[in-house]
Amino acid sequence: MADVFISYARTTQEQARAVARILVSAGFTIWIDDELPSHRAFSNVIEEKLREAKAVIVLWSSDARASRWVPAEAEIAHNKDKLIQISLDGALPPLPFNRLQCEMMPQWIGDASHPSWPKIISSVAELAGKRAAESDQQPIRLSSTPSAKETMLAVLAFDNVSADQELDYFCDGVAEEIQRTVARGTDLKVVARTSSFQFRGAEKETGNVARALGVSHLLDGSVRRGGERIRISAELVDCSSHSSVWSDRFDGTLDDIFELQETIAESVAQALKVALDPPVAAKPIGPLDYERFLRARAILSGGDYVFDDSAIRAIPLLEAVTSARADFAPAWELLASARASELRSGHTSQSYAEGRTAVIEAAETALSLDPKRSSAFVALAMLEPWGAYTKREALLEDALAAQPNDTVALTELSNFYWSVGRLRDAFAMAERAYELDPMMPSAAVLEAALRAYIGDYQGSVSQHRQLYKRWPDNPGMLHHLLNIAATTGEWDAYDEFIGDIDKFDGWQAADLRAAKAYAEAVRNEDDAVRNHRIERYNEVVEKTGTLPLNVITGGGVFGRAEQALDIAEKASYDYIFEPEGDRAALHFPGTMFGPWSTIKNYPRFVNLCARLGLCDYWVSSGIWPDRIDELPYDFKAEVHKTLTT
Repeated sequence: MADVFISYARTTQEQARAVARILVSAGFTIWIDDELPSHRAFSNVIEEKLREAKAVIVLWSSDARASRWVPAEAEIAHNKDKLIQISLDGALPPLPFNRLQCEMMPQWIGDASHPSWPKIISSVAELAGKRAAESDQQPIRLSSTPSAKETMLAVLAFDNVSADQELDYFCDGVAEEIQRTVARGTDLKVVARTSSFQFRGAEKETGNVARALGVSHLLDGSVRRGGERIRISAELVDCSSHSSVWSDRFDGTLDDIFELQETIAESVAQALKVALDPPVAAKPIGPLDYERFLRARAILSGGDYVFDDSAIRAIPLLEAVTSARADFAPAWELLASARASELRSGHTSQSYAEGRTAVIEAAETALSLDPKRSSAFVALAMLEPWGAYTKREALLEDALAAQPNDTVALTELSNFYWSVGRLRDAFAMAERAYELDPMMPSAAVLEAALRAYIGDYQGSVSQHRQLYKRWPDNPGMLHHLLNIAATTGEWDAYDEFIGDIDKFDGWQAADLRAAKAYAEAVRNEDDAVRNHRIERYNEVVEKTGTLPLNVITGGGVFGRAEQALDIAEKASYDYIFEPEGDRAALHFPGTMFGPWSTIKNYPRFVNLCARLGLCDYWVSSGIWPDRIDELPYDFKAEVHKTLTT
């Protein structure tokens, strides 16, 4: 039984975790939904823990007021006379809770020095029947939560204070090289560029960055360049006190750029009292080649190789750099990534064999020069066909071992684990990626989606709602929200946002209309509607020879599992074992293992898994999908049977 239950909206999750840390340090036991067990219904556990707790802290915000769950939890706590209220954004509690005391803590970023804390601790102690720091129980561990002593760093885009405003790419590149040097050379958690570089100008205010990224420290600076001369100013700030930990100014020429960047990284490491691995020895690179390298990186960072020609535009610049400096590992690593992206984009004019050879050359050269070039491993993994599970897993794990802060490796591993049924592992990787890249939509929606796969339906839908409100012009966010809401039966959220599909057009609108048709089949329980969809699936197989796996799963969700498996038997998935096979055609294979998937309840489901190469992977690796013990048959026995017949 916990002393304190914490209720909050998903958008204030980091502040909720900070509340938990403060209470644990004061000697109280707490329960927060990070500790949800994977084998029990989410709502049952919540109600049980809520009623057991001696005190309930409700963190009010505009989103908490609009939530279905936070007011309901507050009502239970109020009726039991154990409600403590905090407002995190100035929003007053809704009726009838606005008649009770509420501590106002707007813009609170997680420090224990706020003047409201003594009163809160006193109230908790009174309700829990103990003095602060009296508890003899072991504090719980909050998953993916930095401890009070753990450091998390954000490196912001350095300001361009040069006369030439076209040098923004150069200033960003300098900051990114410092960020990468610290990330790969220390054990620190370092926020990804895609998130930290979104803060510019007035948005760099310390409290604003700390709240958005959940960091303990930030590094900011400026770059002034005049011809070959360069001046870099940098400052390390402690977010809890808003005070400068270290600052300095560095002058040199473009020939000195690597030494200047490494000096700054070393100074940051020393100020944070962590060791920095020595950089791989490299000769100075000429200014022209370094500018080409930074331009290529800027092109790739600002593009999307699936939808544009960013990889194609970056490759000639990187080839010029590697031709001039064959020992420059960063350029080879970026070239491997760009070549692999071009090869998988469908925009390339070269043969797959030629492209594959070029990727391998760049990746192996990068790794021979510097074995910690994680993106080179990811590029090699992109070459493997989807069905080469063991090879892809090994390469992606090598990437993460080389660079634990690599959000691309974390995301790719998360998707891999998801696709083979390792849902808890997938969620753990997604959670880490989102922590390090909280402003990246793809990282955010992956964590939100996988939250449902581990059984937290309401949490997943709530997080999807907040993400869509945050990125209302992103059709992918709406698509995920509608699908998850329909699949998990959260129809209030579905009804709230289904009208928004009219905002979009083109192929995006077509995808959203497909999501709506699927939802209607799930919700209406109309045999005619469901049979029509099965007929459509048969037509797709007859026309294309295959059918996406999420569609097969969807057929089971709306009550046609046997027919969906019949269609799967007619579909070919041989392409997943071909090097040039279209990965996109699989469409989220991990959906087959979701808690709502009914197709996996039939022993013949294992035959589909065998055709996908999954049975070989499970047996050879000895790592099985989650929750197979809950199935109405001996899953492992059926898998072994397919391999012996």
